Amino acid sequence: MKRILILLAVTLMSLALFTACTSNADTMPQTSPTTSAAPSAAPTMEPANTMDPNISMSPAATQGTAGVGGLDTTPTTETMNNGGINTLEDARRISEQIAEEVEKLSEIDDAEVVVAGNIALVAIEYDDQYQGGLDDRLKDMITERVETIDKAITSVHVTDSREMYATIKELAKSLTSAGFTFEELQTKLLDLGSTIAGGGTPKVNQPQSNTQG
Repeated sequence: MKRILILLAVTLMSLALFTACTSNADTMPQTSPTTSAAPSAAPTMEPANTMDPNISMSPAATQGTAGVGGLDTTPTTETMNNGGINTLEDARRISEQIAEEVEKLSEIDDAEVVVAGNIALVAIEYDDQYQGGLDDRLKDMITERVETIDKAITSVHVTDSREMYATIKELAKSLTSAGFTFEELQTKLLDLGSTIAGGGTPKVNQPQSNTQG
């Protein structure tokens, strides 16, 4: 009986020690395996909207008539092409601009100007204090002023004749007359240019125009 009690006591002590060891043992945190996210699909780039190949872009409409060599001679206040000035409206406007520019020269008191195509007629009256005449220096200065206003003008005829001054002045007034056409202006201007040049032929481009004033 005593032996049985001793064995029972030993058994209970062993059980107690085993329980204590189990409770004090280090435990690893249980980490549940993470489910790896499925690789996201690469973003797709939608192609930019492209223009319907059947749609054609029409070129911008151009104005004006074809001038010498097929160049566009669109009427403007500063015609910058070889066609030159080809409407009465441009002739009036540019003639006035050139006259104002020439009159800025200290030697000049008044200037009458008529232009068409690539030619300009300039008649001048001197300032009272100017004692010189129409020399090459003054002609070059006037020509430079003319070309400053319109690069299309390549033939400039300058005169200080009082008779020619009066004639060009009347022609300039005709630019505002009803019924006066650009074709008439061309004819008169070429005749006067030839006279100023001493009977020679002015170097001009004939502008093409069906426009009447």
